[in-house]
Amino acid sequence: MDIFHENTMLAGIRQMLNGFALHQIRPIAGTHDREESMPWALMKVAQGFGLSQTAVLDGRKKLTGTDDDPDPKKPKSQARLAVVGSEELTWGCAGICLALSGSGLAASPVARMGTDEQKAEFKKLMAGVDDQGHIKVAAMALSEPSTGSDISGLTTTARKDGDHYVIRGSKQWITNGQSAAVYVVWAQAEPAAGRAGVRGFIVARGTPGLVPGKKETKLGIRASETAQVHFEDVRVHADMMLGSAPGAESAGGLADTKKMLDSTRPSVAAGSVGIARAAYEFLLDRVRGSSLHGTPMASHQHIMFELADMQMEITAARLLAHRAAWMADHNQDNVAEASMSKAYAAKVAQAVTTRAMVLLGEEALEPGHPVEKWYRDAKIYDIFEGTGQIQRRILAKQMTGTNPT
Repeated sequence: MDIFHENTMLAGIRQMLNGFALHQIRPIAGTHDREESMPWALMKVAQGFGLSQTAVLDGRKKLTGTDDDPDPKKPKSQARLAVVGSEELTWGCAGICLALSGSGLAASPVARMGTDEQKAEFKKLMAGVDDQGHIKVAAMALSEPSTGSDISGLTTTARKDGDHYVIRGSKQWITNGQSAAVYVVWAQAEPAAGRAGVRGFIVARGTPGLVPGKKETKLGIRASETAQVHFEDVRVHADMMLGSAPGAESAGGLADTKKMLDSTRPSVAAGSVGIARAAYEFLLDRVRGSSLHGTPMASHQHIMFELADMQMEITAARLLAHRAAWMADHNQDNVAEASMSKAYAAKVAQAVTTRAMVLLGEEALEPGHPVEKWYRDAKIYDIFEGTGQIQRRILAKQMTGTNPT
């Protein structure tokens, strides 16, 4: 696909998803935020737009009308498509966006490292509805109570036992952790191999010893479920281990996991852009139609300078996200750019929503006010998929070759 047709396709996707966010997401965002409930009905509707829970494995034909060339050396457009989609859907509601796309966190390593048989098994486990009639979702079980951003410090173990592995440990802050039909669990399968011994395992709900824990009450993204998950000697057949046998870091271990994060972090950055843009546009609409001390608000320099700074910062954050995504799609090393886009966009989202709260004053402190919600939602973007500090550490190592302590 040439650049003109590709940009036209991405613009069309943006327009479609913006309409979906405006008419389908925003009208229910406040209710799900207040109730801290998953938007199950909307998740079914979203499938008609190509936003299936297994979209990462299904390919993008339903959404775009085209398939990417299977040749891994050919440029793709998945990362840029994810950036466009993340910004528009998060502009609608960050929590609902994560509810719609959270299963992709688990599907991504299966798509990247899984065999055809593993992909088929994952999709089989995701087919149909659960016993409550809800669309099935998946969970990527990576973070642990004592291990958040430092994924090399996992304590969950997978002990070899004949043709099976026995998984033991606990995971925390897991998207879809309580409701998932299938989990992709990361565990240390060969302690002597260190980082290279970490592997992912596909584990079906209902497997003996798999115990979903309590659902978390959160500051923001409340329409997305977050929960603990416990693994009490869970037996999983070796066929469900992603990648080759432990021992070679490049064969499905943490190295591949980190490469996967380099391709997904730009879309997290775009989510920050969506939140910041929502707050900025709310303020801009208010300024256009209001007065202060008897004169139009748009004539007050201090207000307009704030809005000008917001626009510059949002535009810069968007461009960083698109550059990092473009590099991922063109098979270029984007480690620094992915971290840069994620860290900067999160900083922008927090800064824009904070200044919006200040400019609006007491009005924005009311529970249920959209800016108050965006202010709460913004904080998580500096935390998940690697904290801002982790991103700065990655950048520092890229600059000097040394990890700062």
